[in-house]
Amino acid sequence: MPYKHYIYIVSFFGGFLSLSQEIIWMRLISFVGMSVPQTFAYTLALFLFGIALGAQVGKNICKKRVEIDISLLGVVLAVAAIVDIAMIAGLYFYSATYGVSIILLGLMTLICAAVRGVAFPLVHHVGAADKKTGTQVSNVYFANVFGSTLAPLLIGFVALDYMNTQQVYLLVCALTVLVALFCFKSVKVKAILLVMSMAIFITLWIPEKIFHELSKDSHNENQYPSQLIENKYGFIQVYDDEQDKVVFGANVYDGKLNTDIFHNSNGIDRAYLLTAIKPQAKTALIVGLSTGSWVQVLTSMPSLEKITIIEINPAYVDFIKQHPEVSELLADDRVEIIFTDGRKYLKQHQDKNYDIILMNTTWHWRAYVSNLLSADFLSIIKQALAKDGVVYYNTTQSLDAYYTAQSVYDYVYKYKFFILGSNQPVVLNQTMIKNNLCQLKNYKTKQPVFSTQEKCVQAAEVIMSNPLLLYKNIDMTEMGRAPRIITDNNMITEYKYGKGL
Repeated sequence: MPYKHYIYIVSFFGGFLSLSQEIIWMRLISFVGMSVPQTFAYTLALFLFGIALGAQVGKNICKKRVEIDISLLGVVLAVAAIVDIAMIAGLYFYSATYGVSIILLGLMTLICAAVRGVAFPLVHHVGAADKKTGTQVSNVYFANVFGSTLAPLLIGFVALDYMNTQQVYLLVCALTVLVALFCFKSVKVKAILLVMSMAIFITLWIPEKIFHELSKDSHNENQYPSQLIENKYGFIQVYDDEQDKVVFGANVYDGKLNTDIFHNSNGIDRAYLLTAIKPQAKTALIVGLSTGSWVQVLTSMPSLEKITIIEINPAYVDFIKQHPEVSELLADDRVEIIFTDGRKYLKQHQDKNYDIILMNTTWHWRAYVSNLLSADFLSIIKQALAKDGVVYYNTTQSLDAYYTAQSVYDYVYKYKFFILGSNQPVVLNQTMIKNNLCQLKNYKTKQPVFSTQEKCVQAAEVIMSNPLLLYKNIDMTEMGRAPRIITDNNMITEYKYGKGL
């Protein structure tokens, strides 16, 4: 193939590898930024600004040099790979010593994008050097856009399913050097770049370091996760506490592994309240599996005939398999785990109704949480509830979530930071709770969860130590403003009243 035809390959991989790096930096910044929605705009803005700066440099080169050989593109790509490696190495060593900030990550993203951006005008200049027509420019541009389009698909949905983020980052660096190799005619230069790319390929087998380092202070200062599970859906960090396994999802607290109401380190009394409210429930839908602790509690309800769990990330099942405290639920023939989106599932199964719908919702300021807290989704849930069914979900202290719930359900209650929504009033007393708790049995062994009446009374006391408040009794004054209804369109908990960067 003549060298002038290599320009299409270079253009394609220029777009593909550049967008691939953006995806990786997005994962890094989103992780450090605790998945707030603003991280996307922040990363994209800096990446595009970096591309623009680099393109300006490339434009100036094109103005000063009428004849530009494709080897200059090779130099730019080789430099880009070196800068990328320097950035990721610098990130590791800096975070190991000083911790890391989202500002530093943004600066690194800008630098990487700027270096790669230099190639964009150069590739079009070289591509149209012999044939200055609109068609030729379009062909080169198409190759670049096609590569950019494929990157999210192949990197986001394929590569990250088989490799961790660090490996994908290094793979992109190695491929960048290989593409640079094709831009040179010199055998000596080709040999140097080939050795360089092979050396980078070898680093793919280095144990994961970057996210372990970024996870160091998430739970306790200078505490590394004992386990880090990663896939294309995100990250699960596990920390060893004194008595618990503490689980973080994408660098945000997700829960603790515990089903003991008397230990109650994870507020598991909230799950036991649900067993007392609906002792005759036959069907349950759970959106979000997490550690499995809540599901394990619900499996002790002898009345339940079917428990459907909707989860996005299959890695939680891998985590549950490793812990006997909750792994029993995977062998429970009443339990069905479906990996999909909760809203999608409900829309596809509108003929089904549930006595219990439970959502142990993530923090109200995280990206996409409006999909669960919005009045739009609550209306979908309402249609899926049995006549006397209840929906029970975590507000994570968002008072707007209570206000939104009361706009959809006839009866709304507050228990700790949970919402209990129903079309019928809910009445509780300690005797009723005690009697219902005494009915709970381990599904596998058939042994009572609470071995004596006294234990049932004590468990009921734990539950009743926090009141079940009717909506009208919730103190909304601490907001300092009028509450607002969360919708799919306004996403107020994520943006206007969210955590931010």
